[in-house]
Amino acid sequence: MDIEITYCMAWNYQADADRVSAEIKQATGIESTLVPGSGGIFDIKVDGSLIFSKHETARFPNQGEVAQLLSWRFSSLLN
Repeated sequence: MDIEITYCMAWNYQADADRVSAEIKQATGIESTLVPGSGGIFDIKVDGSLIFSKHETARFPNQGEVAQLLSWRFSSLLN
């Protein structure tokens, strides 16, 4: 499973990307790829599919939210 977090460097979203990456690592054992971007982006993709976008939600993911989204994805893969 490939997890990619694209974050805006200009708005200094790296700390948020680091936090979410650490949560993903703790929940799944998977290392995320951090991709610097621009334009206020904060997107999380799993195997190329967008699972979270700051532009769509107008917020950063809450504590544990991405881990929950990933657990739903894992369970759908197993069924």
